[in-house]
Amino acid sequence: MLRIKGASKETAPKEVQEVFAAQEKQYGTILNTAKVYGLRPTIQQGVQALQAGIVASGLISAELRHLLCMKAASINGCPY
Repeated sequence: MLRIKGASKETAPKEVQEVFAAQEKQYGTILNTAKVYGLRPTIQQGVQALQAGIVASGLISAELRHLLCMKAASINGCPY
């Protein structure tokens, strides 16, 4: 359960709704982090740019990124 109530799909700004739609298409749902970042679209844009840069660098494999996400979620007591 989120500690911060994130942006809702219905009331989010257009650029946030586009991110939500892309995530629903890719994952079948909107990720909780996107809902929270959606409260501040400029932060959401920055996070997306950072993620895109990490992926484009090719320095961290997809498998390792997945393991890092799982480990971080585990450390924080969040189901992944």
